[in-house]
Amino acid sequence: IRSVLKEIKQKEDLDKLATDLATAHIRLAGAYKKLQKLDEVKTDFISITSHQLRTPLSAVKGYISMLLEGDYGKLPRNFVRPMGNVYEAAERLIKLVNSLLDVSRLEAGKEQFQPAQTNIEELIVELVQEFGSVAGKKKIKLKFEKPKIKIPVIQADKEKLKQAISNLIDNALKYTPKGYITITLDVKAQNSSQIGEDKLVVKVKDTGAGMTKEEIEKLFQTFSRGAAGLMFWMQGAGLGLYIAKKFIDMHKGEIWAQSEGKGRGSTFYIEIPMR
Repeated sequence: IRSVLKEIKQKEDLDKLATDLATAHIRLAGAYKKLQKLDEVKTDFISITSHQLRTPLSAVKGYISMLLEGDYGKLPRNFVRPMGNVYEAAERLIKLVNSLLDVSRLEAGKEQFQPAQTNIEELIVELVQEFGSVAGKKKIKLKFEKPKIKIPVIQADKEKLKQAISNLIDNALKYTPKGYITITLDVKAQNSSQIGEDKLVVKVKDTGAGMTKEEIEKLFQTFSRGAAGLMFWMQGAGLGLYIAKKFIDMHKGEIWAQSEGKGRGSTFYIEIPMR
Protein backbone atom coordinates (compact mmCIF):
# COMPACT_ATOMS: atom_id res chain seq x y z
CA ILE A 1 0.00 0.00 0.00
CA ARG A 2 2.84 2.37 0.94
CA SER A 3 4.50 1.69 -2.39
CA VAL A 4 1.28 2.41 -4.29
CA LEU A 5 0.70 5.61 -2.30
CA LYS A 6 4.27 6.69 -3.01
CA GLU A 7 3.81 6.14 -6.74
CA ILE A 8 0.54 8.10 -6.67
CA LYS A 9 2.28 10.95 -4.83
CA GLN A 10 5.14 10.97 -7.36
CA LYS A 11 2.66 11.01 -10.24
CA GLU A 12 0.78 13.91 -8.65
CA ASP A 13 4.07 15.78 -8.21
CA LEU A 14 5.01 15.14 -11.84
CA ASP A 15 1.58 16.25 -13.04
CA LYS A 16 1.87 19.43 -10.98
CA LEU A 17 5.37 20.06 -12.33
CA ALA A 18 4.16 19.55 -15.90
CA THR A 19 1.27 21.96 -15.29
CA ASP A 20 3.62 24.55 -13.76
CA LEU A 21 6.01 24.21 -16.70
CA ALA A 22 3.20 24.59 -19.23
CA THR A 23 1.93 27.69 -17.41
CA ALA A 24 5.45 29.16 -17.28
CA HIS A 25 5.89 28.43 -21.00
CA ILE A 26 2.65 30.26 -21.84
CA ARG A 27 3.69 33.24 -19.70
CA LEU A 28 7.15 33.36 -21.28
CA ALA A 29 5.64 33.17 -24.78
CA GLY A 30 3.34 36.06 -23.91
CA ALA A 31 6.21 38.10 -22.47
CA TYR A 32 8.31 37.40 -25.58
CA LYS A 33 5.50 38.64 -27.85
CA LYS A 34 5.22 41.81 -25.77
CA LEU A 35 8.99 42.36 -26.03
CA GLN A 36 8.82 41.85 -29.80
CA LYS A 37 6.03 44.40 -30.03
CA LEU A 38 7.94 46.89 -27.88
CA ASP A 39 11.03 46.36 -30.01
CA GLU A 40 9.00 47.07 -33.17
CA VAL A 41 7.56 50.22 -31.58
CA LYS A 42 11.07 51.33 -30.59
CA THR A 43 12.39 50.76 -34.12
CA ASP A 44 9.45 52.62 -35.68
CA PHE A 45 9.88 55.49 -33.22
CA ILE A 46 13.60 55.82 -34.03
CA SER A 47 12.90 55.69 -37.76
CA ILE A 48 10.06 58.26 -37.71
CA THR A 49 11.89 60.60 -35.32
CA SER A 50 15.10 60.39 -37.36
CA HIS A 51 13.27 61.19 -40.59
CA GLN A 52 11.55 64.17 -38.95
CA LEU A 53 14.86 65.48 -37.58
CA ARG A 54 16.89 65.09 -40.75
CA THR A 55 14.94 67.62 -42.85
CA PRO A 56 15.20 70.63 -40.48
CA LEU A 57 18.82 69.78 -39.64
CA SER A 58 19.70 69.70 -43.33
CA ALA A 59 18.01 73.11 -43.74
CA VAL A 60 20.01 74.53 -40.80
CA LYS A 61 23.26 73.19 -42.25
CA GLY A 62 22.39 74.54 -45.71
CA TYR A 63 21.57 78.07 -44.53
CA ILE A 64 24.66 78.22 -42.29
CA SER A 65 26.77 77.16 -45.27
CA MET A 66 25.24 79.95 -47.38
CA LEU A 67 25.93 82.48 -44.62
CA LEU A 68 29.56 81.37 -44.34
CA GLU A 69 29.99 81.56 -48.11
CA GLY A 70 28.61 85.10 -48.17
CA ASP A 71 25.42 84.43 -50.13
CA TYR A 72 23.57 86.93 -47.91
CA GLY A 73 26.40 89.41 -47.75
CA LYS A 74 29.75 89.41 -46.02
CA LEU A 75 29.54 87.91 -42.55
CA PRO A 76 31.09 90.01 -39.73
CA ARG A 77 34.48 88.59 -38.77
CA ASN A 78 33.47 87.87 -35.18
CA PHE A 79 30.51 85.81 -36.48
CA VAL A 80 32.57 83.44 -38.64
CA ARG A 81 33.90 81.15 -35.91
CA PRO A 82 30.60 80.77 -33.98
CA MET A 83 28.71 80.08 -37.21
CA GLY A 84 31.37 77.54 -38.16
CA ASN A 85 30.80 75.81 -34.82
CA VAL A 86 27.05 75.74 -35.48
CA TYR A 87 27.69 74.23 -38.93
CA GLU A 88 29.90 71.48 -37.45
CA ALA A 89 27.33 70.75 -34.72
CA ALA A 90 24.58 70.40 -37.35
CA GLU A 91 26.81 68.10 -39.39
CA ARG A 92 27.42 65.87 -36.34
CA LEU A 93 23.70 65.70 -35.63
CA ILE A 94 22.94 64.75 -39.25
CA LYS A 95 25.53 61.94 -39.06
CA LEU A 96 23.94 60.72 -35.84
CA VAL A 97 20.45 60.81 -37.37
CA ASN A 98 21.70 58.90 -40.42
CA SER A 99 23.26 56.28 -38.14
CA LEU A 100 20.00 55.90 -36.22
CA LEU A 101 18.14 55.45 -39.52
CA ASP A 102 20.63 52.78 -40.59
CA VAL A 103 20.18 50.95 -37.29
CA SER A 104 16.38 51.11 -37.48
CA ARG A 105 16.42 49.71 -41.03
CA LEU A 106 18.85 46.97 -40.06
CA GLU A 107 16.80 45.91 -37.03
CA ALA A 108 13.59 45.98 -39.07
CA GLY A 109 15.20 43.87 -41.81
CA LYS A 110 14.54 46.60 -44.39
CA GLU A 111 18.17 47.16 -45.43
CA GLN A 112 18.60 45.62 -48.89
CA PHE A 113 21.85 44.10 -50.17
CA GLN A 114 22.50 45.42 -53.69
CA PRO A 115 25.67 43.90 -55.20
CA ALA A 116 27.36 45.41 -58.25
CA GLN A 117 30.81 45.54 -59.84
CA THR A 118 33.00 47.32 -57.27
CA ASN A 119 36.60 48.50 -57.40
CA ILE A 120 37.67 48.60 -53.76
CA GLU A 121 41.01 50.27 -54.49
CA GLU A 122 39.24 53.24 -56.11
CA LEU A 123 36.73 53.29 -53.25
CA ILE A 124 39.52 53.62 -50.66
CA VAL A 125 41.24 56.36 -52.68
CA GLU A 126 37.93 58.31 -52.64
CA LEU A 127 37.64 57.92 -48.87
CA VAL A 128 41.22 59.07 -48.22
CA GLN A 129 40.48 62.20 -50.27
CA GLU A 130 37.22 62.80 -48.39
CA PHE A 131 38.87 62.48 -44.97
CA GLY A 132 42.01 64.38 -46.01
CA SER A 133 40.88 67.77 -44.68
CA VAL A 134 39.85 66.32 -41.30
CA ALA A 135 43.19 64.54 -40.95
CA GLY A 136 45.00 67.72 -42.01
CA LYS A 137 43.26 69.80 -39.33
CA LYS A 138 44.35 67.28 -36.69
CA LYS A 139 47.86 67.08 -38.22
CA ILE A 140 47.48 63.34 -38.61
CA LYS A 141 49.07 61.61 -41.59
CA LEU A 142 46.38 59.61 -43.42
CA LYS A 143 47.80 57.38 -46.12
CA PHE A 144 46.76 54.50 -48.34
CA GLU A 145 49.48 51.98 -49.10
CA LYS A 146 48.35 50.77 -52.50
CA PRO A 147 48.63 47.03 -53.12
CA LYS A 148 51.58 45.75 -55.15
CA ILE A 149 49.33 43.39 -57.08
CA LYS A 150 46.31 44.21 -59.21
CA ILE A 151 43.14 43.91 -57.14
CA PRO A 152 40.26 42.51 -59.20
CA VAL A 153 36.84 44.12 -59.37
CA ILE A 154 34.37 42.18 -57.20
CA GLN A 155 30.64 41.88 -56.68
CA ALA A 156 29.75 43.97 -53.61
CA ASP A 157 27.28 46.54 -52.35
CA LYS A 158 29.50 49.55 -52.99
CA GLU A 159 27.65 52.01 -50.74
CA LYS A 160 27.52 49.65 -47.75
CA LEU A 161 31.13 48.60 -48.17
CA LYS A 162 32.17 52.24 -48.50
CA GLN A 163 30.28 53.16 -45.34
CA ALA A 164 31.82 50.27 -43.40
CA ILE A 165 35.38 51.33 -44.35
CA SER A 166 34.44 54.99 -43.82
CA ASN A 167 33.29 54.20 -40.28
CA LEU A 168 36.65 52.57 -39.50
CA ILE A 169 38.59 55.59 -40.81
CA ASP A 170 36.28 58.00 -38.98
CA ASN A 171 36.72 55.97 -35.79
CA ALA A 172 40.51 56.04 -36.14
CA LEU A 173 40.52 59.81 -36.70
CA LYS A 174 38.38 60.43 -33.63
CA TYR A 175 40.56 58.42 -31.27
CA THR A 176 44.03 59.25 -32.65
CA PRO A 177 45.29 62.52 -31.11
CA LYS A 178 48.57 62.40 -33.05
CA GLY A 179 50.57 60.22 -35.40
CA TYR A 180 49.26 58.42 -38.45
CA ILE A 181 46.53 56.23 -39.89
CA THR A 182 47.51 53.71 -42.54
CA ILE A 183 45.08 51.84 -44.79
CA THR A 184 46.20 48.75 -46.68
CA LEU A 185 44.45 46.46 -49.14
CA ASP A 186 45.58 42.93 -49.88
CA VAL A 187 44.44 39.51 -51.08
CA LYS A 188 44.40 36.58 -48.68
CA ALA A 189 44.79 33.36 -50.66
CA GLN A 190 42.70 30.52 -49.25
CA ASN A 191 43.28 27.68 -51.68
CA SER A 192 44.87 28.06 -55.11
CA SER A 193 42.85 25.15 -56.47
CA GLN A 194 39.52 26.68 -55.50
CA ILE A 195 38.53 29.59 -57.75
CA GLY A 196 36.73 32.36 -55.92
CA GLU A 197 37.80 31.28 -52.41
CA ASP A 198 40.35 34.09 -51.96
CA LYS A 199 39.47 37.03 -49.73
CA LEU A 200 40.08 40.76 -49.81
CA VAL A 201 41.50 42.23 -46.61
CA VAL A 202 41.23 45.92 -45.72
CA LYS A 203 43.34 47.01 -42.75
CA VAL A 204 43.07 50.36 -40.93
CA LYS A 205 45.96 50.87 -38.50
CA ASP A 206 46.32 53.89 -36.19
CA THR A 207 48.65 55.21 -33.51
CA GLY A 208 45.74 56.18 -31.26
CA ALA A 209 44.61 55.47 -27.73
CA GLY A 210 44.52 51.68 -28.01
CA MET A 211 42.10 49.33 -26.25
CA THR A 212 41.90 46.64 -23.61
CA LYS A 213 40.68 43.11 -24.39
CA GLU A 214 37.43 43.89 -22.56
CA GLU A 215 36.79 46.94 -24.73
CA ILE A 216 37.50 45.01 -27.92
CA GLU A 217 34.93 42.35 -26.95
CA LYS A 218 32.17 45.02 -26.77
CA LEU A 219 33.25 47.11 -29.77
CA PHE A 220 30.68 46.05 -32.34
CA GLN A 221 27.62 46.31 -30.10
CA THR A 222 25.14 49.19 -30.31
CA PHE A 223 25.91 52.29 -28.23
CA SER A 224 29.26 50.86 -27.21
CA ARG A 225 32.44 52.90 -26.80
CA GLY A 226 35.60 52.23 -24.88
CA ALA A 227 37.01 54.38 -22.10
CA ALA A 228 39.45 55.91 -24.58
CA GLY A 229 36.53 56.85 -26.79
CA LEU A 230 34.83 58.70 -23.97
CA MET A 231 38.08 60.47 -23.14
CA PHE A 232 38.95 61.67 -26.65
CA TRP A 233 35.53 62.01 -28.30
CA MET A 234 32.41 62.84 -26.35
CA GLN A 235 30.15 63.25 -29.40
CA GLY A 236 28.49 60.31 -31.14
CA ALA A 237 26.53 57.35 -29.90
CA GLY A 238 28.89 54.47 -30.66
CA LEU A 239 26.86 53.18 -33.62
CA GLY A 240 29.46 53.33 -36.41
CA LEU A 241 31.21 50.04 -35.70
CA TYR A 242 27.90 48.23 -35.10
CA ILE A 243 26.65 49.39 -38.51
CA ALA A 244 29.97 48.46 -40.14
CA LYS A 245 29.70 44.94 -38.75
CA LYS A 246 26.14 44.51 -40.02
CA PHE A 247 27.14 45.69 -43.51
CA ILE A 248 30.14 43.35 -43.59
CA ASP A 249 27.92 40.49 -42.40
CA MET A 250 25.78 41.13 -45.49
CA HIS A 251 28.89 40.47 -47.59
CA LYS A 252 29.46 37.16 -45.74
CA GLY A 253 32.65 38.71 -44.41
CA GLU A 254 34.27 39.36 -41.05
CA ILE A 255 35.34 42.46 -39.15
CA TRP A 256 37.50 42.55 -36.04
CA ALA A 257 39.99 44.67 -34.11
CA GLN A 258 43.34 44.16 -32.42
CA SER A 259 45.31 46.30 -29.99
CA GLU A 260 48.37 45.75 -27.84
CA GLY A 261 46.84 47.86 -25.08
CA LYS A 262 46.30 51.42 -23.92
CA GLY A 263 48.33 54.03 -25.74
CA ARG A 264 49.60 51.52 -28.31
CA GLY A 265 47.19 52.09 -31.18
CA SER A 266 44.62 49.82 -32.80
CA THR A 267 44.21 47.89 -36.02
CA PHE A 268 40.83 47.13 -37.59
CA TYR A 269 40.35 44.45 -40.23
CA ILE A 270 37.66 43.81 -42.83
CA GLU A 271 37.76 40.52 -44.70
CA ILE A 272 35.29 39.70 -47.48
CA PRO A 273 35.11 36.86 -50.03
CA MET A 274 36.10 37.78 -53.59
CA ARG A 275 33.50 35.54 -55.21
